Amino acid sequence: QSYCHRLQHDMYFLTSNSRLNEQVVDKIILQLNRVYPQILTNAEAEKFRNPKASVHTRLSNLIKYLQKKGERHCQEFYRALQINAEQLYNDLPSRKVL
Repeated sequence: QSYCHRLQHDMYFLTSNSRLNEQVVDKIILQLNRVYPQILTNAEAEKFRNPKASVHTRLSNLIKYLQKKGERHCQEFYRALQINAEQLYNDLPSRKVL
């Protein structure tokens, strides 16, 4: 299963019930920006870190953006999620299928 398909499958799980708090979402965005600047530019990272938007909206927009960008972007999201929220990563619906 491709990372983009997995992300589609996991999106509801990730965005529901406030599973990811603002600090973790920011860490994921910063990792995608700093460690992999080809994944998120500074301008894109600032857009997704907008404190005026809810965490749910920011995370939903980030996931949709990464899905449009392709497989590598989705894979790096999973890597950032695993590093910054390992327990949540292990509980993902797509991981239970694997």
